[in-house]
Amino acid sequence: MFLYQVLEQQIREQIESGQLAFGSRLPSVRALCQEQDLSKATVLNAYARLEAAGLIEARPKSGYFVSYTTRRLELPAESKPDMAPAFISLDQVLLDIMEQSAAFDIRPDGKWDEYNEPLRRCLARAARSQKGQEQQYYDEPAGLSGLRHQLVRRCADAGSMVQADDIVISGGCQHSLMLALMATTSPGDTVAVESPGFYGSLQLIEALGLQAVEVPSSPATGVSPDALELAMQHWPIKAVLLSPNFATPTGACMPDSHKQRVLSLIRSKDIALIEDDIYGDLTFGLQRPRSIHSYDQEMGASGLVLLCSSFSKSLSRDLRVGWILPGRYKDKVKRLKLVTQLASSQLTQQGVRMFLESGSYDRFLRKRRQQLAEQCQQLQDLLARLFPQATGCSKPLGGIALWLELPEHVDTLALYNQARKQGIIITPGSLFTSQQRYQNCLRIGFAQPWTQARVAALEEIAQLLTGE
Repeated sequence: MFLYQVLEQQIREQIESGQLAFGSRLPSVRALCQEQDLSKATVLNAYARLEAAGLIEARPKSGYFVSYTTRRLELPAESKPDMAPAFISLDQVLLDIMEQSAAFDIRPDGKWDEYNEPLRRCLARAARSQKGQEQQYYDEPAGLSGLRHQLVRRCADAGSMVQADDIVISGGCQHSLMLALMATTSPGDTVAVESPGFYGSLQLIEALGLQAVEVPSSPATGVSPDALELAMQHWPIKAVLLSPNFATPTGACMPDSHKQRVLSLIRSKDIALIEDDIYGDLTFGLQRPRSIHSYDQEMGASGLVLLCSSFSKSLSRDLRVGWILPGRYKDKVKRLKLVTQLASSQLTQQGVRMFLESGSYDRFLRKRRQQLAEQCQQLQDLLARLFPQATGCSKPLGGIALWLELPEHVDTLALYNQARKQGIIITPGSLFTSQQRYQNCLRIGFAQPWTQARVAALEEIAQLLTGE
């Protein structure tokens, strides 16, 4: 860690432990420089980061003061869905949210993040370098070779040692998940999913005529291996679909021991594990967590783990470039890709390849991870202050969203309709299950900065709840 990060962490711990009380004055910049033998730039940088996180505030001609309240929301309890196969039907609310481009934004403004400028330059360069004849040919079924070679390194960051030929480029992570489900199941089969779980996965299960078994999950550690084992003993599960790293909606991250145990379970039953790793790069730490796929290699590479991901959450939602490591289902996945997409855009793949090759993605991630960590902390502080009636809140260590639990009598679907009239978009908890559950919960994203307009939107929701 850099010196400013060490100082930031030290002050953060003093504030969160209560050693520095709300409203207390922090040492002056000069005093800290002398006391800890630090440069003025180091202290100012640490104070700026603490201020951005909402922990302290600068008062003109007075110095820096603690603005953080020590109230903390507790973690929600582990979910308790009914573990029985069921067909799924999602309602119109999800379509409305997507039409507003507000899946993770409470007050969408349509602005493109400034950090995407290097990506735009790479895409423009790819367009300029494309020859006329190239536009008349389809991409090869597995995707652009140069991009797949760059993705080998991205997989290595998650612990998977693969070759370019092991990778198939797709039209995004959702497309990868669809290919994985089509390759491993048939209509009427049963798929185990975490609960609450990603509504995109539930949509796919519904569209493919599959049944879902919802498995209890913790907002901190993800799906329960014990509950998954119980479900596998009672039902003829053909595939398991999980997001082990910073799953939406809770932001949970499975411990390595849980990942290994889940892998042992699916290997013992010889069934497929579809791993959605789209949020893995968005850790708040320096090293991203390992994928379950990486442990499969250590244990003998059964080929049962199909790893799916894309850049749409980490880099840009406009980039419909994903990939899948299909393992033993590789030939089937390639044929299914031809049926469902035929080919991917060579221009976009070339632009992404250039972006990765230049090192721009690594530089982008360093900034993005810091930004998300600060925005997540700011959101938790806002929720603790604005929602005194809240009964629980997840505390993700990565990803772009958290899970807020409100009193049981609250109907967040009704709240959605009220907020919608004010131009505010929330994501009700009932979208993350096929059962009548989580009506009192909300998924709230922190992918965007907490501008005055977004804070005002949270305040409006709090007032609507008070009025209820």
